[in-house]
Amino acid sequence: MEQIGTIDNREILYLSTQSNPVWSNLLPTEKWVVFTIADNENKEILDESTVRILDKNVAYTCSAGELAGLTEQYFDEEICWRAVQYEERTGKKYDYEQSPMTTMHQNFSQGFWFAAVLAYDGHQEVNKVVCVDFTTRRVKKRLTELVKEINSGWLPDDAEIEPAQYDN
Repeated sequence: MEQIGTIDNREILYLSTQSNPVWSNLLPTEKWVVFTIADNENKEILDESTVRILDKNVAYTCSAGELAGLTEQYFDEEICWRAVQYEERTGKKYDYEQSPMTTMHQNFSQGFWFAAVLAYDGHQEVNKVVCVDFTTRRVKKRLTELVKEINSGWLPDDAEIEPAQYDN
């Protein structure tokens, strides 16, 4: 995992799953937001990957890339499954206020801006945004540029769709 900058009080980290097979061991365990980037070729690893991320106590998930909507659905399904398991195990009603929030973004720059600036946890301060890049083409260069732009006062446009700009 590599630090690519800071925005306000948030450390922005980049992690390519393609170059690090034990990527989930590097994730933080508190006070963090995940910004995932997944494309069509990554579909088969989404289920297991969303479980790994949720196991690390993520506060907010923001999903981008070609599979943004599907990735968010995987997160939502796993959160609901865990709630059902909790209720069956304890006999108590699950408190969804304790669950991570989830979003999906078809506008890549807008999604990253949201993750880096606005995504929050009502119970604790968020101080890390981990960009988990599942793609083979990578988006590190564009994310690094966006960190600089956001720190210079840039705001995303309102375009509904903006695909990721890949490194290669």
